[in-house]
Amino acid sequence: MNIYQDESGCLGFNAGSSNYFVIALLCPQNSKHIANIIRKFKGRVIKDGWPKSIEIKAHNLFVATTGSRIPNSYKYKQTPEVPIIDVLTSIANCEIEIDAIVVLKSKIDSDLRTLPYGILFNYYSGRVLIDRILCYEAVNLYVDETSKQTHDLLQFDGYIRTGALLTKKRNFPLNIVHGNSNVIRGISAVYFVSWAVFRKYESSDDRFFNLIHHKIVHLKTYYFRK
Repeated sequence: MNIYQDESGCLGFNAGSSNYFVIALLCPQNSKHIANIIRKFKGRVIKDGWPKSIEIKAHNLFVATTGSRIPNSYKYKQTPEVPIIDVLTSIANCEIEIDAIVVLKSKIDSDLRTLPYGILFNYYSGRVLIDRILCYEAVNLYVDETSKQTHDLLQFDGYIRTGALLTKKRNFPLNIVHGNSNVIRGISAVYFVSWAVFRKYESSDDRFFNLIHHKIVHLKTYYFRK
């Protein structure tokens, strides 16, 4: 089974940081179908005037109206939600399952906020990933290669692998790939999913979330208490 993971928001706590942090998983029955949807979608967006030098991601598309690098000739400059709705609708029409975790960062204990970057990311990833991984006899997990860790403890791959093996109580095939979203199109697809969930919580805008909510199997919320 192929599982694609991406996150939206951040786990920083400086002024201007997001209020929420979201991790989403996309589990398609047919990964080639998802890849074709993303390939054709990106081709259409570029044909509609999107600059090739700017990555086609949900956030970038959504802020096209005020983006100085987006030409006025771009078809959806004034209606940026249209292509996002289009691709989310196409993804939701596939045989997929979605899991997600939402963290309200203001409730995270102050002592945990000073941990090196990556520790909280690993923890929350494990809370949503391990349960999903255990559903299958063999898993290929694809995560964005831009995810960074600055600690010397167990890194992401080891953390997830150890948690899954100990929980399943036996060895099984688990392949973890850190890839480029332009190459592994399933990562591009799950970014749109994670952004839709993030947008619902961060901006109280559920237009995009509503397109995929019927495909969500598990939605976990973490509101830490002080």
